[in-house]
Amino acid sequence: MQINMTGMLREGIALLGGALCGLLVARLVLKVLAARPDSPAVMWLYSLTEPLVMPLAMIDRDQPRFGAVLELSTLATLIVLLSLTALAWAWLGRKNLA
Repeated sequence: MQINMTGMLREGIALLGGALCGLLVARLVLKVLAARPDSPAVMWLYSLTEPLVMPLAMIDRDQPRFGAVLELSTLATLIVLLSLTALAWAWLGRKNLA
């Protein structure tokens, strides 16, 4: 049985990208629904995803700090992460064909 390293790498990238995108979508939904940030689960999710969102946090400097908010930095990070995951997955697929 031959181990296809490129295929395993593609699956790993897809799983990691999907997990990170899922966390970011959960953060986005919680922000839009104005979840209580003192809840342990919400606090855990926010602290887990904060390093991903921090590079684009300047987009949200005019947003209110409390209440329902559409966090544009999370939305932008989600789009960038989806694009990078799809590009890496497609690039490794082409490499596998060659």
